[in-house]
Amino acid sequence: MKLLTVTPSGAQVAFLDVGARDAPAFVYLGGLGLASSVTFAPVIGHPAVAGRGRHVVVDLLGSGWSDHDDAFTHTIEDHASVAAAVIDALGLRGVTLVGHSLGGSIAISLATQRADLVGELVVAEPNLDPGVGTMSARIASYDEDAFAAGGVRDLVEPGDTSMGARTLRRWSPRGLHRTAVSLLAERPVTFRAQLTALSVPKRYISGELSGEDLDALRATGCAVRVVPRAGHLMMDDNLDGFAEALTVRS
Repeated sequence: MKLLTVTPSGAQVAFLDVGARDAPAFVYLGGLGLASSVTFAPVIGHPAVAGRGRHVVVDLLGSGWSDHDDAFTHTIEDHASVAAAVIDALGLRGVTLVGHSLGGSIAISLATQRADLVGELVVAEPNLDPGVGTMSARIASYDEDAFAAGGVRDLVEPGDTSMGARTLRRWSPRGLHRTAVSLLAERPVTFRAQLTALSVPKRYISGELSGEDLDALRATGCAVRVVPRAGHLMMDDNLDGFAEALTVRS
């Protein structure tokens, strides 16, 4: 892992940077309660993906192997600014920006804020509309102080040693709560409207079992790819199918 200082208090964001330095760059952002480095490690190691470029996997501030910083806002827009700082620090432009779930919403915000950094946008079941999100709504139902005092324990069954439980426990409790609240919030321009307005090439990856309205997704201007036999955690459900959706444009 590499580290970059991104807040006035000195908190560092952690990221993986693998592959040929002169190859086209892919940047990956993961979901709420997850760690990008865990979610996308099998993806960037997949034979269909590994040799295709340079792969930068960013653990959101407050998650994974990045630092916690309770002075950080943890809004979607500020998470996007941190990811943009990593891209800037590496001197990259025209990246293929890949975001899953929360990471997809952050990717949309980043592409909207910094169009100069993004050559293509790939989002996998992002939160597009205010108030939509089962886990984020459950987290946001708590007062922040109450959640920080023990809300994370309420989300994980005692003795659960699954990878999802492990990555959830690594989140900053206040960071997780603030991120969930921001994800659900009303905005002057929704993530769906931001996605529609973006002029870069766009792909939307949906899990077959999620049952999303594909016509509505196509209306955003995205090329839609469906991962068969997969739900929201499509990298776990069908890694081969997700790798194909990520790499095959036709």
